[in-house]
Amino acid sequence: MLPHDLIDSEAFASLKPAEVSVLLRLMRIYNGRNNGHIAASVRQLADWCNINKDTATKAISALVAFGFIELAQGSSFHFKLRRAAEYRLTCHKCDRTGALPTRGWKKVVGDKAQVRKQEPLAHG
Repeated sequence: MLPHDLIDSEAFASLKPAEVSVLLRLMRIYNGRNNGHIAASVRQLADWCNINKDTATKAISALVAFGFIELAQGSSFHFKLRRAAEYRLTCHKCDRTGALPTRGWKKVVGDKAQVRKQEPLAHG
């Protein structure tokens, strides 16, 4: 079930279709016990959402900027080990830290373009 306050928010209405698709995929990965450990690489998200890898990267950055998700742990790549980035949905309690939901999208007000101009994050 999607939270009504999330769907009815101004921030959600500002999302592009690819961003909605990525958010829904991340919400699908959430199983009720893994918030903060939702692992997904940009390539996986691009494949699952049928979008370009660069579009998936931009979607993740927008979802962070709009306050729907937070980066819990960055990605890494070593010779023998690849680790996808791990995310936290801000509409649920964090299972990694125990932190309460921040519902960051409720704090987003004003110019949509300004939110999109926030510093991009590195994702993997």
